[in-house]
Amino acid sequence: MLFKFRKSAAFALTVVVAVTTVLNASAQATTKSLSSNFTLVNLADGPNNGHIQYVKEDGSDWRKGATDPGDDFTLTGLGDQIQRKQYFDTNLDAGSGSVVVSTDGPVGAVVQIQARNGTSSRGAYIGVSEGAPEVSVPLVERHLNTASGTGNSQVIIQNASSSAINFDILFFDGKTGAAIPTATKNVPSLAPNASFPFDLESDGAALGENWYGSAVVKVNTPSGEVAVVNNQFNGPNAMQSYNGFTSFATKWGVPLFLSRLKLRGLSSPLVIQNRSGNVIPANTVVLTCNKAEASPGEATFTLKNTTPIADKASFFDFNPVAGAFAAGFPDDWYGTCTVDTGSFPTAMYIQQRVVNPAGTTTFTDAGNYRAGAFEGIRLEGTSKHLMVPLVARRLANGFSSNVTIQNLSLTQATVLTLKYKGSPDLASPAPTAAQCTKTITKNLEPGGAVLQNMRVKDGVDNAVPEIPELCFGTLEVISSVTPIDGFVQLDTLDELAPPQAPDQSGDRQMLHNVFLLSN
Repeated sequence: MLFKFRKSAAFALTVVVAVTTVLNASAQATTKSLSSNFTLVNLADGPNNGHIQYVKEDGSDWRKGATDPGDDFTLTGLGDQIQRKQYFDTNLDAGSGSVVVSTDGPVGAVVQIQARNGTSSRGAYIGVSEGAPEVSVPLVERHLNTASGTGNSQVIIQNASSSAINFDILFFDGKTGAAIPTATKNVPSLAPNASFPFDLESDGAALGENWYGSAVVKVNTPSGEVAVVNNQFNGPNAMQSYNGFTSFATKWGVPLFLSRLKLRGLSSPLVIQNRSGNVIPANTVVLTCNKAEASPGEATFTLKNTTPIADKASFFDFNPVAGAFAAGFPDDWYGTCTVDTGSFPTAMYIQQRVVNPAGTTTFTDAGNYRAGAFEGIRLEGTSKHLMVPLVARRLANGFSSNVTIQNLSLTQATVLTLKYKGSPDLASPAPTAAQCTKTITKNLEPGGAVLQNMRVKDGVDNAVPEIPELCFGTLEVISSVTPIDGFVQLDTLDELAPPQAPDQSGDRQMLHNVFLLSN
């Protein structure tokens, strides 16, 4: 899904945001039929007109000349939102493709991909700010034996250029850690705005069995750019989605790190890809973690990589449930962490996974394969202003959100102003948009995180009693002193029984990053 801002009267503003829309299409990496929806949020401080265009994989018009009044829209003010649900769109044939959204000013988007029939599989990701000639994917899998079932990846590449492009997908073996590609897939031509899905399960035979590693998408056409999303499937239900990386950092934040939680069995494996152009020596990558006040267990712990990391290869051992360091992580622990890679630029993404719940007695929701992923937080960020496209508090169907906001300063505290804005789509018996529109403040300690957990009832830690249940809309956050960043969890509540939430098993969790605004 490609977003292009139209030329305004004042100046030309061109930003590309790439996401993927899948409509009732069964990916080879999963036997399920997947559908999508996306939410757009206005990042302009004023009216913002836009148009949505649906594009098939061959670059042709998905609408086939049909018109839909929902394809043209106006967002009135900062934080206004609209939602478009492709599974209800009768003017689109079943299939997969991409979307181009043209607007007068900046917008943000979060896309949800989900199996709507049967046991849940869900993933979410945000649109990126622009395409790039080279994009990194820290982890891809093919027929991999994992603690959550067989792992397979589907990499979606979208042409963010105005003309056709030629590109390569380079695969780097995670077992050998070699800097030389194991295999290369060339795509000779991809039409403007179109997307190309590369499914490792069906198309990656050259990689062999039980394979994992990293990937780099490299455009061969001069001035060509792409945007990339990776859909990761593990077992029959678990699904993660995350954006490919177009820029890199040496200091990363983890706003909420989980280690073998007893309540849900969630853990937070980290994946770090070397993009420095050189080998990262052993004992260079440092993970430092500080527990949340309410967490049991030790106050802090530190781990380092014990083996070198080749260029473009990934490091997988900061993982509480598998690998060389698993025993070094505490049980039932949560808090914030930082990752310092010295002078070596890297890409990092964060998972939340329930690992091997079947047969265990420690998980209250045994058999539930929650999974989600989001890109790491860059600690050198400077924005004191962020936007969340979609928040929800205990909706009738169980859908709810939890927003985690991290202070990027390790030495200064700040005060957060949180502006909740009710959606114009709110309708009876839900509260009105005005009742869901509130401003609250929170103190945020150095290096700490504030949670706005809209999944829990009033009186529970991190609850948001100021916002009534059944509210949904957007959230704008302003920091008084220090830079901030964060991520969002979207989930369905455990306690709802059928028929309100018939898909209590499976993967109901989705994670995505927030949008940063200029100060």
